[in-house]
Amino acid sequence: MPHPYGRMANRLLLSTAFIAHAEEQGDSFVHLAFADYFRFFEGTKHSPFIFYRSSTPQKKHKSRVLGSVNIWNTNDKRGETYFLDQKSFLELEQVTRFLFVIGWSFRAPQAVEKHKTLIRKIFTPIARYRDAVERLIQKAREGTDCLVGVHIRQTDYSNFANGKYFYSLAVYRRVMQDIQKQLKGRTRFLICSDSSVNYESFVGLDVFPSTGHPLQDNYALASCDLIVGPPSTYTAWASFYGDVPTFHVQTPDVSVEMSNFRVFTNG
Repeated sequence: MPHPYGRMANRLLLSTAFIAHAEEQGDSFVHLAFADYFRFFEGTKHSPFIFYRSSTPQKKHKSRVLGSVNIWNTNDKRGETYFLDQKSFLELEQVTRFLFVIGWSFRAPQAVEKHKTLIRKIFTPIARYRDAVERLIQKAREGTDCLVGVHIRQTDYSNFANGKYFYSLAVYRRVMQDIQKQLKGRTRFLICSDSSVNYESFVGLDVFPSTGHPLQDNYALASCDLIVGPPSTYTAWASFYGDVPTFHVQTPDVSVEMSNFRVFTNG
């Protein structure tokens, strides 16, 4: 994988698919564009790129030295998933020594589910970040019954998809009120935002600010009881890593029902 494809969570989801697939097929995977984040994780902290070699490498007859699968102008543009366990990819992988994969929509849901313990181990934050998240969550949970992580994304979402998922703080407030009405006991909301927040917008709600650090906020969300926010790989990764039921706010007037929360998988 030679290209970055977005920010942290995008690269984590892509890496997860290929690591799980490589483990399943007895191959190796190299992500050459992980230098922005490699220092964050136990399994990647020693190298600016990800290198993963299967625990059970298999000897294969590699008749081709180089090959590539480029889905940038096909699956990616059409919004279609490219599954790594399809026959055409497996056959090319079987005979190619160095296979370059270009695109965003590669997925391996069955392999990821099978090897999720391995994936979580690789992408466990290093001690300084684990400790910071633990301290934050311990303090955020004091005196409350349910901690709901709220992801407020407003910087790049003002332009992404023509601003479709750029919501005002009033929208987030209404969503939080909907959730609070459906939960028993005292509910606190952990606010994780990529921009400054006017907390006066949430008067009457029990809110707690996160740190603003992209990794700490993400793994703090993964430590909550529930997560809510606009559609994003950022919350999807937190949901996957922490097994946390999550709700993506698709429209500003959406009705939030607890039955619609689900744990995201890398599929």
